[in-house]
Amino acid sequence: MHYTLYAFMTGIGFKAALMVCLGGTALKLILFFKRAAQKDKAFFAFYSWKYAGRSILFHLIPYVSRTTRTHPVMTVATTAFHGAILTLPFFYSAHGVLLSDSGFFRLPRYPDRVSDILAAIGLCALLFFLGRRLFMRAVRYITTPADHMLLASLIALVLSGLWARFQWPGFLWASLIHMTAGNLIIAAIPFTRLSHIFYMLITRGYAGSEFGGVRMAKDW
Repeated sequence: MHYTLYAFMTGIGFKAALMVCLGGTALKLILFFKRAAQKDKAFFAFYSWKYAGRSILFHLIPYVSRTTRTHPVMTVATTAFHGAILTLPFFYSAHGVLLSDSGFFRLPRYPDRVSDILAAIGLCALLFFLGRRLFMRAVRYITTPADHMLLASLIALVLSGLWARFQWPGFLWASLIHMTAGNLIIAAIPFTRLSHIFYMLITRGYAGSEFGGVRMAKDW
């Protein structure tokens, strides 16, 4: 039973999740640009790759924008989380084997110790985000049940990955939980706050174009 579920999650399940992610993202982007063409034609008129790129770059560098300077602890947690969550799926050794076996691509792999540290950092950052949503009034006010479900899924993903990595009791089931959570999160990207992976480049570029090309001002 375990082997059957494992084969499904690493094969058809993973590819299906990837197709839902890419297809959903493509559809939402098409609808986004269609609405922009109908309701906000200025979006295309003054969009500037120069100012868009400048804005994106300065907002990606920690402590350059005013927002990151005024929320230093959040900046540390966000930077640490993104550094872990965006690299471990590709450079952790076991993930690299799955990617190459699935017929995708082969990448260099982190030493196991580096992966362990990054996973622990990512888990701590997720617990920090959960604490903000539970105990900070301003953040709790705008938090939805979907946000809690997403955070719970991400925590389960990282925790089960560590569980399987160190082969604690029940690690075979932990590996299945890890793969299931991973596939569900990949499929959910276009429909949750994780969609900012794609939309950030558009929305930040739009703001940068307006500030740089129209207002002649910085937006960071």
